[in-house]
Amino acid sequence: MGSFRLALEAPYPFHILGAMNAATFYDRYWASGLHVSREWDDKRFRKVLGPLVGRERILDYGCGVGHGYQKQLAGSVKCYVGADVGSLALTDARWKGFAALRIDPENGTIDSAAAAFDGATCIEVFEHLFDPLQSALELHRVLKPGGVLVATVPNSGYHAWRLMALLRAQVPSEPEDPKRNRFKGVHIRYFSKLTLQRLLSNAGFVNVTIGSFDDGTVWDVFKAAGRLGHISEFARRHLPRPLHLHFLQDAWPNVFALRLRAVGYKPQ
Repeated sequence: MGSFRLALEAPYPFHILGAMNAATFYDRYWASGLHVSREWDDKRFRKVLGPLVGRERILDYGCGVGHGYQKQLAGSVKCYVGADVGSLALTDARWKGFAALRIDPENGTIDSAAAAFDGATCIEVFEHLFDPLQSALELHRVLKPGGVLVATVPNSGYHAWRLMALLRAQVPSEPEDPKRNRFKGVHIRYFSKLTLQRLLSNAGFVNVTIGSFDDGTVWDVFKAAGRLGHISEFARRHLPRPLHLHFLQDAWPNVFALRLRAVGYKPQ
């Protein structure tokens, strides 16, 4: 999330665009109200963040404004610390009574001693970064030996996106409002099971395992077919769960997981 010019945010005067960077961009990103996710239920929380439950001190790297899991995670550990690049997210965490650390947008570092945490999250963050390895190395630095990292990313190897790339030469940028501007997406890095594992291994994590995150469905294959994509949405809303074959995302996450969840450990 290094400093950059925001051509995406036109029409703004050029002198304003030049002054904007990752921190101000993500302040506006959260303030827009377009990026709200519902609170996780207990089953999902345990599936994704179970390895962190009961730990002493947890770093939530890229905490945003706490949608989804923050309240549950903070209640499941002795000390929760948020970290983000934007002042709005930091203010939000402190207002809720949590400690919060600023992420340097140039190099991904935080103002923390080494080996200060015994667990960390990085939930839907790596895909936003210019240099994900810098942040992975920082997470490794601040974890104690034996500390655990849980990270999630969208899966570019998802069966629907594979077919979309083959048939339409497109990648899923996940724009915030595709009807108005399909080019305004904030995902700039794309991960498969292999590349996510390689990222964490290159940062020094060991015993890295990759599984599923979110609800993939075989019906999403129609998203690769342009206007037939509405069939996918109809299926998600109306078909019973057994017909989605959700078990495939756990059996073969590289192809059938919409999002990937990685767990890695800092060596003892």
